[in-house]
Amino acid sequence: MQIETIKQEDGSQLIRINGDMDSQGCTELQPEFDHLVNNETLQDTTISLAGVDFLDSSGIGAIVFLFKRLKAKGKSLSLIEVHGQPMEIIRLLRIDSAIPVDSAQSTG
Repeated sequence: MQIETIKQEDGSQLIRINGDMDSQGCTELQPEFDHLVNNETLQDTTISLAGVDFLDSSGIGAIVFLFKRLKAKGKSLSLIEVHGQPMEIIRLLRIDSAIPVDSAQSTG
């Protein structure tokens, strides 16, 4: 799994994930997610799933857990460039009713 973190000019953070969000991949994501929650200077976090072709219950759990932790600290989370199987599971589980999800937004 590859994780690219880009701090935006507006102070928000963009995380680009490449690889499967399964139990192994989510283990690699956990330190980055912990940093997002504990970094007091960051408010808005956007995760690009353009490079994610597979999302299982571990990936959903990691996203929902991150969302809840960020929300508790007054921060926001959104998902962009979601496609294929990850979008299907997000819609099926109605994750998109709580977390903003955009399947078409492009990132600079």
